[in-house]
Formats: sequence, C-alpha cells, structure tokens
Amino acid sequence: MDFIKGLKDRTVFIVGSKKNAGKTTFMNYALNRLRGTACVGALSVGVDGEAQDQVFGSPKPQVRAEKGDLLLCAETSLKHSDLHYEILNVYPFCTAIGRPVLLRALRPGRAEISGPENNSQLGEILADMRRHGAGTVFIDGAVDRITQVAAGTKAAFVYVAKVEPENLDSAAAAIKLLWASASVPLWREGEKCPAPVTRVEGALTPGKVPGKEVKGGTLVIEDLTKVFLSWAQWQELKGRFELRFRAKPDLAAFIVNLYNVTRADFEKKLGSPQLADRVIYNPYELTLN
Repeated sequence: MDFIKGLKDRTVFIVGSKKNAGKTTFMNYALNRLRGTACVGALSVGVDGEAQDQVFGSPKPQVRAEKGDLLLCAETSLKHSDLHYEILNVYPFCTAIGRPVLLRALRPGRAEISGPENNSQLGEILADMRRHGAGTVFIDGAVDRITQVAAGTKAAFVYVAKVEPENLDSAAAAIKLLWASASVPLWREGEKCPAPVTRVEGALTPGKVPGKEVKGGTLVIEDLTKVFLSWAQWQELKGRFELRFRAKPDLAAFIVNLYNVTRADFEKKLGSPQLADRVIYNPYELTLN
C-alpha cells in the first residue's frame, strides 16, 4: 500500500530520532508526491530549509517550493529567498527570528520555513492555512519535538530515523516503543476498565510511574506523544496496568535511513516481523539519484 496517498488532507507531523535524520528530505519527497491532488502546505517547529545547519554548520537540504504551495516563513528570512510569492498573513506574535508570515508561492523556488513558539499559535496557523485552501499540511519537526503532534486535528505523524552502528540499539528501541504505544486503545468515558483508574497529567516520565508495589487497574495517559520512558520501562508498566490514551494521533509510517547497518541486522533488533513490515527504507532514494 502507498502510505503517501493516505496522508492526503491530513496534518502530518514529521518527527525524528535526531537532528539530520532525513526529515526535510522526506518532506520534500512527500510534498512532490501530493502536489496536484490538492494544495499543500509546509511549516516547521524550528527552522528548516536554510543552507547550513545552525547548530552543526553542515549542509542541509533545501525546502523546494512549487507554484501554489502555502509556506510559513519568518519575516527575516524572506529577503534571502528566491521565491516569488504572495503574502497571505503576517501574524502579530513574534519569534526569535521575527514574525511568522504565511505566503503562497507564485513560482518554484527555495524556502526557509519556520514556525511559531507554542501550540496555541500553531493551532491558529494551521486553521488559517486551511482557510486559504491547504489540503495536506506538513510540519517538519525539530529535535525530539514529537509532543507537537498532539496540537493538530486529523493529525498523523511519520517517524524518521537515521540508524548507524553507534545508535542501532537505541534507534530500534525508540521505534519499538512507538509501535507498542500505537496499539494502546483510546480511553472512552463510561467504558468498563479494571479499577482503580489512575490518570497521568502531562508527560509520563519515570517519576510519574506508580511504584512497583502498585499492580492492577487502568492507567490513562494523555497521548502517546507524552510517553517519555525507555522500552524496558514501558514493558514493565504494561505488565502491571491496562493502558489507555485520551487522544491518539495516527502513526502513518516509520522511515528508516540505514548507514553502515544492514537491513537484516536492524530488523533483528526490532524482533517483530509485524513491525518490520511497517518500516519503509529510503522511499525517496530513486528520486534523489
């Protein structure tokens, strides 16, 4: 099944295991695949599309815009853009790099996309992009900003991982945790669940996990983006409680970019044929060559 088609008309958050995992490259690929089916939009929860990474100074892929795309850019970045564009809105709130500007590309070019500073502003901008005709909106995530997924309606997320020998174990564990979390049912008021029912407010960290002497009952977590446990801690928790989420964005796909690691070695670490079937390896490889 072509999972890209399933992203149409969704708010799609692209999150990753680390900086430079391949999130922007995947976004360029997905944008290109969906253009023509509807108007597409793009923004970031950081800054993406700049020529060099602002932390490491390494080259970064440019965000490639086509005519009709809706983009969110900081006002300070527009003077460096080769885009010809129409300004649709300039938002009153300010970020460290200036006010966010919503624009429509009038011809192909490069863009440095950015985003707001909080989820409330993000929700306002997403609604505005929809009013201006955006069908599918992609949000390029910053490092470990998976919690932003919870801000969108009709939200889906794609998890992008760069896997190398030095992070093979941790990358596989992170993917296993997300996969396991995605199978947890939604909490519905009035449903019969094992008592007592304990609600966890905010992030589920090791400090908020009930002590090991507490067994049985139902643990209700806000959503899978609020789970900040190791794979081992998650397994231990699931062994003691029925788990439920109050909200759950859809997990669309795992995109894995392997570097000096074989597919067989990586899938051995995953330890699940069903999970391995959900992994997509370098879907844009042919596009880039």
